[in-house]
Amino acid sequence: MAKPNVLWIMADELRTDALSCYGNPHPEIATPHIDSLAARGVLFERAHASSPVCVPARQAMLSGQSPLVSGVLNNEGYLPDGAVAAEMFPETFAASGWATANYGKEHLPGGRSPWQHDDHSGSGMAEVLQRATDNDVEIRRSPGIGHVFSAVLPEHEEVGSETITRSVVEALTAAEGPFLFRASYVQPHKPMVVAEPWASRYAGLNFGVPRSPEQSGNRFEREWGELTRGADLSAEDLDRSFQMYYGCVAWLDDQVGQILRALDQAGLRESTIVVFSTDHGASLGEYGILAKHTFAPESHRVPFIVSWPGVLPEGVRRSDLVVSEDLAPTLLALAELDRPATCTGRDVFSESAPQVVLSAIGYGDTASRAFPNRDAGGWDDGLGWPQRVCARTERYRLDLNTRRAGLPVPPDEADIFLADSLTDLHERTNLVDDPRYATVLGELLPIATAAAARIPAAVVRTEEFRRTRSATNPV
Repeated sequence: MAKPNVLWIMADELRTDALSCYGNPHPEIATPHIDSLAARGVLFERAHASSPVCVPARQAMLSGQSPLVSGVLNNEGYLPDGAVAAEMFPETFAASGWATANYGKEHLPGGRSPWQHDDHSGSGMAEVLQRATDNDVEIRRSPGIGHVFSAVLPEHEEVGSETITRSVVEALTAAEGPFLFRASYVQPHKPMVVAEPWASRYAGLNFGVPRSPEQSGNRFEREWGELTRGADLSAEDLDRSFQMYYGCVAWLDDQVGQILRALDQAGLRESTIVVFSTDHGASLGEYGILAKHTFAPESHRVPFIVSWPGVLPEGVRRSDLVVSEDLAPTLLALAELDRPATCTGRDVFSESAPQVVLSAIGYGDTASRAFPNRDAGGWDDGLGWPQRVCARTERYRLDLNTRRAGLPVPPDEADIFLADSLTDLHERTNLVDDPRYATVLGELLPIATAAAARIPAAVVRTEEFRRTRSATNPV
């Protein structure tokens, strides 16, 4: 078989309900170009982030290794000194003759890059905000810890990330031999900065967002809500949060359309595996929560679409469980390349689906913070932000605090949460004390706690992280 090309289009903080192919209660919200990709490929309905924050999720996608194995569990995580870094799949492709290039955001531990060509132009938060400053438009801010909220640029003004689209289109036009290209956008991550007509595209919609943080079924989410202060958004800004977010996604869909047209015009569609994915989702103010970091479906569930016309089935929707680390072994298998021994993920097209998938976030040390880059967000007793582990089946979600102040948490501080996502789509009701779910709890709790006990020690260089974080690697 001839070596297939790979085109990976990646967003940041993209919720599944922002894509019409994943379903949205508002028929006005449409993403026709991403939908067209799903129509020519396989859409995975139960894909979840291996960790609901940037660095560990991106590390898992590139290495095929779970954060529970690598020990990279938050944005300030580094690999231990002297440790052999897991091989990342672009390195495997390059060693086998593929030309590899990343255009856009990276955000890996210690600034590592596995690409032959790595161009971060157009991917920085500072770059996006500078567009707003240059155009002298209002920048709205949320009331929580340091979140820049949104800004509307004049009609047809560029936000900066169009540079990524142009670079990928040029690369596709000039491509010779097998390639692995990634278009890695920072959108729709906050700050939600976009021009008209995208900014007001959904201004007339009434989103009817639930506001009360008391509807969050566990303390971890309520504490996160207290930090991000989503409940303090005015009704106007809460609606604006959703309107601007979906407007950013509509802009992103337009960029995807430009790339897919270039792929078709170059005659490369049938010889190219196209992947569309994100690192994690985001809460937009519902239930008083902003940003990611929790295992609520808004943050934890992610879109994952794979298309290769003539080889993979088209228009197929699958409900088996997928996590971030499955991307690497899947692409390596499709290209008939051997996976590194450090891979813990599975090839989703040839290997059986697991009954349970695991995710984790945080280190649970005394110095751990919810926002490590700002040294902000500790638990109320000063012992540091907890580590939390999640176990999911196709129907149930269980998560709990597993480590704090450098030690396993006692049972009365575990804040165990169990949800039935079949009957409770937004996963707000805690079923831990419901005797009807005792068997489910008895099965999932030992799995999650055993996984937490095996997490390796990792280096957390908080001071170095705060010193060296850059505009191209924003949090």
